[in-house]
Amino acid sequence: MTQQSESNTRTLDEVRRQAVGRGNALNLDRILVPLDGAHRSEQILPFASMIADWFSGEITLFHSLPSTHPARGARPGQVHYPDAPHDRGAALAAAYLEEVVSRLGPHGVKSRWGIATGHAAEMITSRSATSSFGIVAIAAVPRSRSRRLFSLGLLDQLWKTTAVPLLIFNPRNVSLNGAPPRAPKSLIVPGGRRTTDSAMSMASALAGAGRSAVKLVLPGTRTDADSAVATENEILEFFSDDGVVAEIERAEGNLVEHVHSLQVANPGSWIVVGSKMRSGFSRSVFGSSADRLARDAAGPIVIVPNAKVTRQRMRAAHDATRDLATSL
Repeated sequence: MTQQSESNTRTLDEVRRQAVGRGNALNLDRILVPLDGAHRSEQILPFASMIADWFSGEITLFHSLPSTHPARGARPGQVHYPDAPHDRGAALAAAYLEEVVSRLGPHGVKSRWGIATGHAAEMITSRSATSSFGIVAIAAVPRSRSRRLFSLGLLDQLWKTTAVPLLIFNPRNVSLNGAPPRAPKSLIVPGGRRTTDSAMSMASALAGAGRSAVKLVLPGTRTDADSAVATENEILEFFSDDGVVAEIERAEGNLVEHVHSLQVANPGSWIVVGSKMRSGFSRSVFGSSADRLARDAAGPIVIVPNAKVTRQRMRAAHDATRDLATSL
């Protein structure tokens, strides 16, 4: 295990203040939380509220209404206009979201809500990209690889389209049982130097604002080669410059299994991982490291798209929104 040298003279308040500034530059003070009305979807709220508290931010609760085809529900030979059922759905969704806002308020959480009509993943992707959200927080049960071959869940669809990081909590793995979660004492950041680039800034901001330590997990056994030592020193220096306590641990055997075992051994810890966000047949069959980490995580996990993916998808989201506006 490699640890950083003790050279930081800043106070904890100074470190936190600077981390909040870095997080706000990443728009972490703007959190989008999709809710479908089920209790299970609300289990992400304590974690989203935690981030909002760290960065003095605001949560936007978001619900997507399905589009209704004009012929659906019509009698033979008639055209059914869906305005009335859509309006009822919008009224029910608004009442539900208002009720959730009223529950968050007494805890000091600033929140608002929004409703859109359309495919859920498309609406979430569009809203998060065009409204400068820093993270999409969602409670979801990842589907098995075999099931994904036949049907994709909301999480799988977002994986293909999102331009912003995802905070994922699997309510099946961990039950809050009504008790609010505590701030994580550690953030686990797996991967090599290249694959952690997209996650390091996120991890630094979260760790500094939440006063957590960072444990970086690199593959393989450590060598004394100059390149390996330089890489480790570069990573540790990155966090040291931000005033964040960090250490490097080498995975014994399988990297994904090692990270999962660390999260189990450190209850309440979060995983922060960078990803190329691969999708399609190969991911459904074989999965990626980030996919396997998300599927079996014992607690919250933050998936951070790499810079290239973010640029491409952000451009696509803005183009799609512009095309929709010009077609109206």
